[in-house]
Amino acid sequence: MPEPIVGLHHVTAIASDPQRNLDFYCEVLGLRFVKRTVNFDDPGSYHFYFGDDIGSPGTILTFFAWPHAPRGRVGTGETSAVAFSVPASSLHFWERRILDAGSPVEHAGERFGNPVLSLGDPDGMRIELVGSGNPLPVAAPRTSDILAEHAIRGFGGVTLCETGFELTAKVLEKMGFRQAAQEGNCIRFISPATAPGNRTDILVQPQLVYGNLGAGTVHHIAFRAPSDSAQLEWREVLSRVPLNVTSVLDRTYFHSIYFREPGGVLFEIATDPPGFTFDEPAEHLGEALKLPAWLENAALPLSRCFCQLNRRTCEKSERMPDPHADMPVAYAGHDLKGARCAVILLHGRGSSAEDILGLASTFYEERIAFLAPQAANYTWYPYSFLAPIEQNEPWLSSAIARVGSLIESCVIAGIQHSSIVVCGFSQGACLATEFIARHPVYYGALIAFTGGLVGSSDLELWHDGSLAGTRALFSSGDPDPHVPWSRVEASARELERMGARVELMRHPGRPHTIMDKELDVAHSLILSLL
Repeated sequence: MPEPIVGLHHVTAIASDPQRNLDFYCEVLGLRFVKRTVNFDDPGSYHFYFGDDIGSPGTILTFFAWPHAPRGRVGTGETSAVAFSVPASSLHFWERRILDAGSPVEHAGERFGNPVLSLGDPDGMRIELVGSGNPLPVAAPRTSDILAEHAIRGFGGVTLCETGFELTAKVLEKMGFRQAAQEGNCIRFISPATAPGNRTDILVQPQLVYGNLGAGTVHHIAFRAPSDSAQLEWREVLSRVPLNVTSVLDRTYFHSIYFREPGGVLFEIATDPPGFTFDEPAEHLGEALKLPAWLENAALPLSRCFCQLNRRTCEKSERMPDPHADMPVAYAGHDLKGARCAVILLHGRGSSAEDILGLASTFYEERIAFLAPQAANYTWYPYSFLAPIEQNEPWLSSAIARVGSLIESCVIAGIQHSSIVVCGFSQGACLATEFIARHPVYYGALIAFTGGLVGSSDLELWHDGSLAGTRALFSSGDPDPHVPWSRVEASARELERMGARVELMRHPGRPHTIMDKELDVAHSLILSLL
């Protein structure tokens, strides 16, 4: 057998704005801009490399920078999350740094015994910071203001989203990984080495559709080969699996072979040498546009294809003042133009527009348009809805503005406010309720599945304006782990005081979900508008 694969070499993703991509990964996450080159298969676009101080294998996150690329959709056959390792004692530092940069971040609990922070990059790609009690040594980037004690220690690993795991598992096991643990539908594989990126998780989600490649998605993941000879041996081994493995391609800083594993994720095996100091000394990495030898004569015309980049420390207001503004919207049902009714569906924390849009099949009637906006990093605001409002800014204001823009689109299309329903679950229900209270007019309905008005527990709930004519359904379990029944009742009373016709449904012992009888009541409410 060849020399073992110890873990990841690099991960390559897609970005839509080169400058914004550079700012986030250098100025917020503190990675070094290791190499500025071109996509060898598309020389008219940038290829950026970010990593530790010298671009060590196992620390490199790279991006094809395709300006104005449409957002992709994460689904099966893709890498759904990229994890970096940080000291567990530094997680509070990272939470404050990311929040201060204007980007949402949330505690995702523990996974396989390690605490996890979850965030999204400017294109919505899922990044995880995994706390390690025994962090690896670090070559801290000399270009960052982050102290070495807090610096990112390279990859923790990746999560592959698959419809099943057996066939992918066989490939990983052939590559030297072994199944180490399982939590629910997530199965962990690790290499025998202590190295950055030595684990790969398979998240089994057969209910999802295949993903669409685009901005905010991972293009491929690359594993390490210590030498050219080891890579050739791996090519021979994998070809006998059998897998359709490419010939060796020269990527200047490493040599590569590619193949698609049975679940659909594109794998690469890349050599450790020559490395990123091949054409630049360590002290000047990433400072100049570097081209492969076969493109050197095209340097001048190619340079006209690229925007000018600036390394700068962005002010908070420059980074992500309106994080939800450019996020996509999923649609179902009738076109807005000509629809008799519009239903805006707001997903909960950690969920997606596609998930909540599943309610469209339950509520469907002729000439109803369904709109489901996607939240940045799958969360409308980072803290509990019962936290002080200022702690959830600017994300809460951005989320409310996003709902407002969709209402405006409906009105422009000829749908009156009295024929517009705002519906949400959990965090989305809280957002829906808060929007309706802050922008009171005669709406068709508010449907709040487990939600209430936003603000601290001792906040006096008082809003100006009239909701006369508006129907409001508040339906929640009691007790609920996230939304106290007392807040649901208080929110219902406040909207009733504002003139809404409120129906309150309490479900003792109901888990944090939506039940059929709630959906039936909501469907009847929507039917009444038609």
